[in-house]
Amino acid sequence: MTIDRLMEEARKFLEGPMNFVAAEDALRPDIAGMRIYDEPLFGVAPADDPLFAELRRPEVVHPEEMLPCDWVPGAKSVVSFFLPFTERVVSSNAEGTQTSEEWLHGRIEGQLAMAAFGERLKKFLEDEGFAAAFPTTDARFKMLEPYASNWSERHIAYICGLGTFGLSKGLITERGMAGRFGSIVTDAELAPTPRKYSGPFDYCTKCGACQFRCPAKAIDKSRGPALAKDQKLCDAWVTSTKRPPHGPHERVRFGCGKCQVRVPCSRRIPNAAKK
Repeated sequence: MTIDRLMEEARKFLEGPMNFVAAEDALRPDIAGMRIYDEPLFGVAPADDPLFAELRRPEVVHPEEMLPCDWVPGAKSVVSFFLPFTERVVSSNAEGTQTSEEWLHGRIEGQLAMAAFGERLKKFLEDEGFAAAFPTTDARFKMLEPYASNWSERHIAYICGLGTFGLSKGLITERGMAGRFGSIVTDAELAPTPRKYSGPFDYCTKCGACQFRCPAKAIDKSRGPALAKDQKLCDAWVTSTKRPPHGPHERVRFGCGKCQVRVPCSRRIPNAAKK
């Protein structure tokens, strides 16, 4: 098994209907048919990478963080993926403090697409004869505390070589941070992705652009990168954006994402942080 085969399967999925806003869901007529995600990034780490155990440190994630072997006995690889939002989704959210309708679709329909994407990759591996788990939709996934789960996708992406954290707690990849993360644990043996960094904030220049973009005033770089974001202030703001369904089949929508757009790390690694 090679990562190229997973990428081929991923491309097929992203050309399908789940990656486009359906007319019946569109908040405006011109959003119908909008593509949500561009081509994904993949990263792989061996399941026995010692960094997974580091996630059990209380100051990192939580002592009850599950290990790859807890999801799949005999696990050999963890595959992390990043689905970057399209330019239309990102640029639509650049102005003002109100969340754009395109971004709301990325947040809600995008989450549904991400879940279906992970399920498709899981089934592909199983059809090839491998065991696989997709924690996002697995019944064993749970929140342990208000801001800690038993499988942190951003930390998994860091271990798998996809990127490092920013002041906003988003993960900066070579295609920026505006998008969604997921992962697959499997007993297929895949070649690991080299980590091009040594520390958790290497790609962040600490410029503070996200601080000034945040409408909730939840980011303060003076507290240092690990403590810069006040998650409670962020969550309170996002909760305030909830909008009721506009029809009998409409979904509740909420989101923000202002710290992920019109900042140097929105769509790339900032030049000053590149090695």
